[in-house]
Amino acid sequence: MLEPNAPNALKSLKKPEKSMLLVFNPKSGVQNFPSRLFEVVDKFTAAGFLVTAYPTQAPGEIGDIITAYANEYDYLVCSGGDGTIGQAIAALLSLEKRPAFGVIPAGTVNDFAASLGISKDILTAADIITNASPNALDIGRFGDKYFSYVAAFGIFTDVSYTTPQNTKNLLGRLAYLLEGIKRFWSMKTSRCEFVLDGEVISGDFVLGIVGNAHSIASIKLPAEIGVQMDDGWLEVILIQIPKTLKDHQDIISSLFTQEIKTDLLTIRKAKRISFASAEPVAWTLDGDFGGEHTEISIENMHRALEVIMPARPAKT
Repeated sequence: MLEPNAPNALKSLKKPEKSMLLVFNPKSGVQNFPSRLFEVVDKFTAAGFLVTAYPTQAPGEIGDIITAYANEYDYLVCSGGDGTIGQAIAALLSLEKRPAFGVIPAGTVNDFAASLGISKDILTAADIITNASPNALDIGRFGDKYFSYVAAFGIFTDVSYTTPQNTKNLLGRLAYLLEGIKRFWSMKTSRCEFVLDGEVISGDFVLGIVGNAHSIASIKLPAEIGVQMDDGWLEVILIQIPKTLKDHQDIISSLFTQEIKTDLLTIRKAKRISFASAEPVAWTLDGDFGGEHTEISIENMHRALEVIMPARPAKT
């Protein structure tokens, strides 16, 4: 119990001005966030936050945590990989009162944070949260679900949730690239039809991407697409089945050099997209399994969520 003549330092203790719920996935990436937790909390406390730290206990739990508790806080900060961040955003969109949202990337790739110009250095990312202001971003709606930066099917797209975590921890981004290239030689095509704001595109596709980010699974999108994460548009990339060895080489080169070298690669922008296929197609949403679908509607939710980040989304 404090004595009536408590030290002046305690008498002058300033009450924190803001409350923060800090949720983190302790198993993301190389699992280095827990070892920096005290430094992060200390930095936020010094900036005037009263911090509640919550490590997730099970996969997929983050949505339940945010739905149950986030509206009681001024700030929500989430640390983890793209899948964790995507789950957090989907939960936030269900709230009527949304706290300011900050991201500390701690996954293997962190495409979403990289597209926003948020440093992968944990303490630098924490500094952004204490010093920057929220900016409105577009969010994708996928049927009755949401994605923060990508909905996709085909080669490369399930690598993030099928590659073993220990392999990702050991090899980092290279794990995605190696696994994706390995599958390229045993591709399964999907006969699909897309309607992009009225334009119909049909074909046998080995990859379909609907995104709002500068890179997907560490593959940077071509600069000519002109990605901006708050412009009301979604970027659509479709790759048809290659027929020759040169087709394979041109597709891989286009994906990794950002220079389009084949007519089998289609790039468009759209606000509303409908998808249909004869057979169920497995989709991934922000690196997590998004279900199998024969029909789905996708649309841009313009400036639907505010995220704390540098002044403008990073441009490439």
